[in-house]
Amino acid sequence: MRLKVSVAAVFAAVTFASPLAVFLAGRPEGGGGSSPASPQSGGTESSSPAPAGGQATIKVYDSAQDKVMELAFSDYLRGALAAEMPPTFAPEALKAQATACATYALRLKQQAAESPNESLKGADISVDSRLHQGYISDTDLQTRWGQNYDYYRSLIQEAVDQSGNQILTYEGAPIISAYHSISPGKTEAAEDIWGQAVPYLVSVDSPGDLLAPDYETKETFTKDVVKENLSQKWSDIALGDDPATWFADLATTPSGTVKTLTVGGKALSGGDIRSALNLRCAAFSVSYKDGTFTFDVKGYGHGVGMSQYGADYMARQGSSAQDILAHYYPGTALEPLANFLS
Repeated sequence: MRLKVSVAAVFAAVTFASPLAVFLAGRPEGGGGSSPASPQSGGTESSSPAPAGGQATIKVYDSAQDKVMELAFSDYLRGALAAEMPPTFAPEALKAQATACATYALRLKQQAAESPNESLKGADISVDSRLHQGYISDTDLQTRWGQNYDYYRSLIQEAVDQSGNQILTYEGAPIISAYHSISPGKTEAAEDIWGQAVPYLVSVDSPGDLLAPDYETKETFTKDVVKENLSQKWSDIALGDDPATWFADLATTPSGTVKTLTVGGKALSGGDIRSALNLRCAAFSVSYKDGTFTFDVKGYGHGVGMSQYGADYMARQGSSAQDILAHYYPGTALEPLANFLS
């Protein structure tokens, strides 16, 4: 029996209007290399060269240009990988990320075939990294990478080629290949973050994240800024006269992410506060002194699935892409992408 989990519901949670995402995320969120995509300009129809006959394709929507591009799946994957992970990451980490990106795109392509999203105007996936995983065109990569373009592009292309055109499956179906930039040191179970258990999205150790740049950050806000942000998001919130009492009853997951808390008497999730205050992660502690709130934040992203910095660390310690994927998505299998594309 194939696992049935709503892609739209889960990936909406991955990309709560920050980088997923982001997912995550990115992307999907956080993203070691994610950024808003800015693909080639054009009209409402694609001006890109048509893929060769018989080649698997994917339709990609650029809302900024109101344009649908039909790309060879491998060309799309190169642009997605370049948007989602720095080319300087270890080759095996890049290969693992390529497989995660391919799986993500395939699952959305299948969803579009079964239940088209009108906002995508006939496309399978968006380049908007607030909605889906990022994508960046070769033209924009030349601007971003400058004199390093040829070298960096070769690293990305090599990872795509060596990933073996494989995707991750569970019980024969493409998985929800959630990923994020930096975990708090352990990844999160989907059930704790999104309220729905997914057999292969469980908490696993990710010690390399503790060595990631900006693994731990501090965010400070005046009490007035916190009050304004919270009141804008929840008009019924009742913040008392003593700001030191506003945040209470923090309950965390084993990984350290705030699962639930009480704010002004209102029950919220750590993700709610992350969104309201634009924190890098929901793994935080909060203190108040002299009119200022300080949030100590660990990690970057939703924390579910593969940690990109954790994957890079594993690769530099000698793990293969297959090892990395098996660690972060336990119980999954690798299958040829061609089995799922007509």
